[in-house]
Amino acid sequence: MDLTEQLRVFGEAAVSIFAIVNPFVGLPIFVSLTEDFPARDQRRVLRLAGVVALAIICVMALAGQFLMETVFRVSIEEFAFGGGLLLVVIGVHGILRTSDGSSGAAADAKAREMMQVRLAVTPMASPMLVGPGSIVTVILIVNAHGRLTAVAACLAAFVFVILILNYAHVLFRMMGRVVALALGRVMWIFMVAIGTKFCFQAAAKVFPGLVQ
Repeated sequence: MDLTEQLRVFGEAAVSIFAIVNPFVGLPIFVSLTEDFPARDQRRVLRLAGVVALAIICVMALAGQFLMETVFRVSIEEFAFGGGLLLVVIGVHGILRTSDGSSGAAADAKAREMMQVRLAVTPMASPMLVGPGSIVTVILIVNAHGRLTAVAACLAAFVFVILILNYAHVLFRMMGRVVALALGRVMWIFMVAIGTKFCFQAAAKVFPGLVQ
């Protein structure tokens, strides 16, 4: 494979990963989750979510198939079903939650920091940024083009993902707080729908007779 072909393959892989991660879709939900945080903490949580998501997808590129098939002995359908259930639960919780100010300055600093880290890891980094779809995509890229191409494509895609997350507050300042939070609440409903779709797709592959 010549250099031009390698660059084409790399570019297509990076674009595919960016498209499936799609940080724009999750931005309203991220802002909704961090609405009670000071602006500095909000940016830090979003950046951390991007870095953790990058770490997860790189690990899956390097060892995802081995972990799923040998260590945990789960199929991609079972993984997708579990991820879908998690999205449904998180989405329902997001729809029903109300702000109680518990993450404000009055909260214990250490407890608040731990809560922010947990929030950045789940649900932001996974399964919202790196979910079943992106994991399947990166494993397919590994099988087609090798681990080096897959990891390099992940790094390239997440340069833009983290950049977008870092400036999410600017985008939503332009939209206005009310519009941004209203959009975030609507996106929770779509999260439930996406999680349900993952569950249905996984169930249809395991039990093909259900869709006949």
